[in-house]
Amino acid sequence: MSGLPIARHVARGALAILAVALAGGCAASPRLFVNREADMTLYQKIAVLPFYNLSGDGFAAARVTRAFTTELIISQRFQIVDPSLLSGQLERLNAGFDAQGQIPLPKLRDAATALGATAVIRGSVNEYAMRRSGTSEYPVVSFDAEMVDVATGIVVWRISVTETGRGRLPIVGGTGERTFARVTQEACRRAVAVLQKKAL
Repeated sequence: MSGLPIARHVARGALAILAVALAGGCAASPRLFVNREADMTLYQKIAVLPFYNLSGDGFAAARVTRAFTTELIISQRFQIVDPSLLSGQLERLNAGFDAQGQIPLPKLRDAATALGATAVIRGSVNEYAMRRSGTSEYPVVSFDAEMVDVATGIVVWRISVTETGRGRLPIVGGTGERTFARVTQEACRRAVAVLQKKAL
């Protein structure tokens, strides 16, 4: 093989690596469980609970809940109960998070049924913080989410996602790092994309 084809091959490889770096930060594939016995056609109208916050950022759960709900709306798979209506029902039932970050299933069932929802999505934000690597810092967002059948309490699917704002290579004119808002959006987008392909 002559030197020119080798040079072209190396250049193509370098461009491919750069393209991956420009596409976003490092992220492992979401972990997903799907209950194959569940009839997905039963779930047309659902409610999304506020995610429980296990991170050190007091606003993390609200931000992830909002971003995840937005991606579900964009997917056009479900009719989603207005969050204020769900909140009102839970307040009337005096239903709040317990020590494990869950709302008791009987009260959750009553609230969802009153609103015509056959399933609820709930989750927890596990990490929403800056990590340090050498002299640089980058944001990390990690959360779990699951859909539960309100009639039976059975988990229909469960997904775990971690997204970081650290790029593999520096981006021209920047550091390759992304903001919390973009990392959160990308984490939720990836989660819903995987769910659409394998669960919804």
